[in-house]
Amino acid sequence: MDLTVERVRELCAYNPSTGALTWRVSKGAAKAGSPVGGTHRVKGYGEACIDGNYVQTHRLIWFYIYGEWPKGEIDHRNGIADDNSQSNLRDVPIHVNRQNVRKATNKKPGGLLGAHKTRSGKWQAAICVKRKQIHLGLFPTPEAAHAAYLTAKRSMHEGCTI
Repeated sequence: MDLTVERVRELCAYNPSTGALTWRVSKGAAKAGSPVGGTHRVKGYGEACIDGNYVQTHRLIWFYIYGEWPKGEIDHRNGIADDNSQSNLRDVPIHVNRQNVRKATNKKPGGLLGAHKTRSGKWQAAICVKRKQIHLGLFPTPEAAHAAYLTAKRSMHEGCTI
């Protein structure tokens, strides 16, 4: 990608408190002051096109702020994909970003992070650390299994911000 930080700063303005990235100049249908890019319909992250270069908005903002592309993934500390305020963004390895999950991504019964129902009807809590599954115990309720998971997550996942 031949996009320079000077070019990005020439075309865009960034508010570090709100995370808003806006056009400094009118460009095609986009008017000066309007948001840069739009939201990816599947992933929920912002995506922008600048001079023919498609890039995720949070990565573009990192480039705008620090003058270099992130080395890893951009993690949203609070788990909100469209909160691009400077204090909410961090450049982390993929495993750290994956550890900052805040809600269950599956549609299994209970719907709580780290808890799943076993065949016996009890609720199991488990956590993955360095690609190894660690059994945290069986519990009578999904809330109890979730609580055990959160306790373990806070101590075992360096990327956890819960």
